[in-house]
Amino acid sequence: MRGRAAEISDPGTFGWEVLWEALKTEPPADDPSTITQELGLDEERDIAQPNSDTPATEFSGTRHGRHVALRMGVVPSMWRGTGAYEVHVQAPVAPFNVSEDDGRLVAEQALPEVEAFLSGLAPAPAVWRKVAVEGGADGILARRPVTAHPQGYVYDLWLVEGLADRLGV
Repeated sequence: MRGRAAEISDPGTFGWEVLWEALKTEPPADDPSTITQELGLDEERDIAQPNSDTPATEFSGTRHGRHVALRMGVVPSMWRGTGAYEVHVQAPVAPFNVSEDDGRLVAEQALPEVEAFLSGLAPAPAVWRKVAVEGGADGILARRPVTAHPQGYVYDLWLVEGLADRLGV
């Protein structure tokens, strides 16, 4: 499965370990600088947060020609102390929003390409629990509470990259 994420049309049927393997783009390093090195996210930094005493961690790098950042433990101001996973693909797109409703991803104010992409995903409550996606001038950002799924960021990486691919950015 290594490096074959683009061949997966619906990750909801796979465990996170399978998807992690499919998302790998780089060969293993003898001395990896990050736990996400094989995903092409080979830079790691702490993020100071005004809403929390605990720093978040960001893993970033270039995947498929786009800058991607995975942030763990980010505390958005509107969540009042609840940590989140964020996956951000830096690729400007027309504005859209996606939310989860009973395991199904639902687009709001979205281009037909976004609607078509999401329509190919079966409901998967455990996989998509509490994920929200925003597209706009800064790119595509998926966010969910860390308590929603321990490895939800793996599915979110597949999702934001799949949306970017579908939108041609």
